[in-house]
Amino acid sequence: MESKNDYREEKFDSYLNKTIILSSRTYFKKQMNTINKERTIVDDVDYSALLQDFVNANSSFSSFDDIDSKLELSSALSTLSVIEQAVIFLLFQEDLTQNEVAEILKIYSKTVSKIKNRAMGKLKKYLKGDFENEK
Repeated sequence: MESKNDYREEKFDSYLNKTIILSSRTYFKKQMNTINKERTIVDDVDYSALLQDFVNANSSFSSFDDIDSKLELSSALSTLSVIEQAVIFLLFQEDLTQNEVAEILKIYSKTVSKIKNRAMGKLKKYLKGDFENEK
């Protein structure tokens, strides 16, 4: 009887290990596909440079605090991925809707929303000083 239970436990352990390994592979494959897709979506335009130009053009240097704020904003924007920078630029600088951004980037509108929320979260964390703790 004991050997039958041992056999069942061994079989279950084997099943569990295979499931975990296959799930991990699938997860990492999806992550890499997402990263690669995000890179190819925005290869044509350097949104990072456009964002920096926007920050530079809309900064007034009436005080040292303004200079500090500009540098902090530039640093915060540089922490975003390329696709996040593209979405932020198109939504906030170009005043496009999520549907219009989705058409330009050839992605779903819901994806634009998710990317925007992720980017805004990163910017908030960075500007609060919590960014280093999250890495």
